[in-house]
Amino acid sequence: MRRLRGALRAGAAVLAFVALGGQASAQSEYSPENAARTLDALPRRCAIAVLCPIGSDNYRLLRDAVGGDREAQYGLALILERGDNGLPRDERGATGWYGRAAEQGQVKAALALNRRRHDGVAIDADEAKIVTALGPAIDQGNTDAMRVVADMRIYGRGAPRDPEAGLSLLRRASAAGASEAEIDLANLYLRGVPGVPQNRGEGLRWMAEASKHGNIGAMHQLGYMYTHMPDGEGRDPAEGYRWLMRAALSDDFAAEEDLSVLLNEGAMTGAHAVIAPDPVTADMWLRLAARSQYHDNPSIRYSIESKMTSVQLDEAKKRAADWHPRLLAEVLAMQIDPPPVAAAERPWPRGLMGAALDRFKEGGDNPEPWQRLPDFASSDAVIAAITAIAEHCERNGQKRCAESCRKWLDYVVPPLKQGGLSTVELANYLRDHPNASAVVAMRKEPATPEEAMRSWELCAQGVAETP
Repeated sequence: MRRLRGALRAGAAVLAFVALGGQASAQSEYSPENAARTLDALPRRCAIAVLCPIGSDNYRLLRDAVGGDREAQYGLALILERGDNGLPRDERGATGWYGRAAEQGQVKAALALNRRRHDGVAIDADEAKIVTALGPAIDQGNTDAMRVVADMRIYGRGAPRDPEAGLSLLRRASAAGASEAEIDLANLYLRGVPGVPQNRGEGLRWMAEASKHGNIGAMHQLGYMYTHMPDGEGRDPAEGYRWLMRAALSDDFAAEEDLSVLLNEGAMTGAHAVIAPDPVTADMWLRLAARSQYHDNPSIRYSIESKMTSVQLDEAKKRAADWHPRLLAEVLAMQIDPPPVAAAERPWPRGLMGAALDRFKEGGDNPEPWQRLPDFASSDAVIAAITAIAEHCERNGQKRCAESCRKWLDYVVPPLKQGGLSTVELANYLRDHPNASAVVAMRKEPATPEEAMRSWELCAQGVAETP
């Protein structure tokens, strides 16, 4: 009923405006350019709540905004951005009022204006006036004002471009305890912007600082980055697990969803398993994330629950029902590590994917010899696994797969001699063994677990090929 009354009031306001001349479009009658005329078109009886087409609160807000009150301008911008409280959504009008309020030093409005600028929204405001107006707030230690002006100095908006001055303001705000400023610094270094070269290590450091200071959004972002960066570029699934778990324990829905994905798939660092797949715990976290409509993901649910038994589903439901969030101070004090990975619980390597991965997963708890995941630290186990795949492909008429596996086997077998054959020994060996593999003959050191895993992946990917 309240929503209906709001819609009727908004409609009445538009009708009143059109009836009195319609000097501006119905979509922008509340923008700064048209608000004064809209105000004049509204009935004088708006002083009486029940008679006002837009409600007396909105009328007073509009009146005060037109009169130059910066708090009213900011409040009106918020309502227009959302399309709330009986007024229509008006993105352009919201941006205009954020600008008017920011020009008078309203810090939250200036923050909103920066956000919209980064979203590609056209900004119609005197940005030089905004920088000047925020000076007193910065002098008084307002860290959000520092963040606003830092961004404007870095991008040269409203003042000459000066990245170092912007970074200095963000460091000052961070030193004053503003974790959002630490996130700003992290994102600048992670992206790289004019005058601030990309520096992933520095970006992760600042994101970690914000996380340690209790910013739950930073915890989630840090955990996500550690689990999604490429190998060799800072990827650390164990550290990612720690931060995703802290954010999830604090009841961050996005972190709960990402933690669910991580636990469903498991994770490896190089050839070493660091997180075991755990469908029950993964399903529990997804159920908790699904309390938010934005994190109720059917595709993730299917990927988890399609391989779970009824007993496992019941256990996940029970865990979710019994769960409760932890206090932030408690979460920050916790020692969090991934559970130990048992030999039977290792995840599939990331290089095995698509239809080939599905073929291996079909083995379930009773895999065929060719479907077994070897211990990549054992060359004998990898040799046996690749040989089994080659034999499987040969039986199924997959000639190219079988030949590929035998080729990759050459990169796993131990060298003929530790340290490699001398030039004379190599020449004699190849003369006496004309059909021998030159790769094997020239090997000097045993394959590392990472090299063995890559050879197995390239072989295993062939099982999906058409015979």
